[in-house]
Amino acid sequence: TMKKPGTLFLGGFIFLVLCGVEGTSIIRYQRCSCISTSQGKINSKTLRDLKQFAPSPTCEKMEIIATLKNGDQTCLNPDSEHVKKLVQDWEKQISQKKKQKKMKHQKSKKVRKVNKSKQRRQKKTA
Repeated sequence: TMKKPGTLFLGGFIFLVLCGVEGTSIIRYQRCSCISTSQGKINSKTLRDLKQFAPSPTCEKMEIIATLKNGDQTCLNPDSEHVKKLVQDWEKQISQKKKQKKMKHQKSKKVRKVNKSKQRRQKKTA
């Protein structure tokens, strides 16, 4: 009777593999998204978003797509030193924003706790 759960798991796993389930968060079609890459430099202040796509079965090259604040999208050369620096700066910026959000959230929790304790004291004295 121990073989049935293992067989069921193995069968489910094989089914998922045969269906082509992949761990990608963005649906990529049967080709690369970037036909060519921009040769110009992009200022990090003009960026709205920067997405990196690792090589996959549907596209064998690394792709980096920049979305500018004006809505334009452009493909960047992942081998360019400027692009590597841009990606590093972008990742630092994102991690700093996450830290700031976390700090804000923690501060607001502390403020709520302080306000609750003040309310309790006021109720006791009233």
